[in-house]
Amino acid sequence: MAEDSSSSGGSRPRPAPPADRQPSGADMGWGITGTMLSGIIVWGGVGLALDRWWGTRFVALIGVLLGLTVAIYLVVVKYGALPPTEGPGRTGSTRGGRRSPTRTQKGQR
Repeated sequence: MAEDSSSSGGSRPRPAPPADRQPSGADMGWGITGTMLSGIIVWGGVGLALDRWWGTRFVALIGVLLGLTVAIYLVVVKYGALPPTEGPGRTGSTRGGRRSPTRTQKGQR
């Protein structure tokens, strides 16, 4: 590739991205948005093409709903599981999610 050549052309090789890089919130948001839109557009288009071919008027709606359903499933599979946090397994919150009161010595506040 032209970027990786070490000739006197003045271009430098690109640094390799770190393997453990986590995507930012914006990256995940754009990924989810793209997945949702592409599912609706692709399957809605398939439904619209079938509507025109068969002479019906309801298959495009079924295609849009199918695309939305499949896109939601893919988003949940790809982004649904949070990576496990490192450190001790016990947190300072109760079962209801509320923080437990700090423990002090008897008689002190």
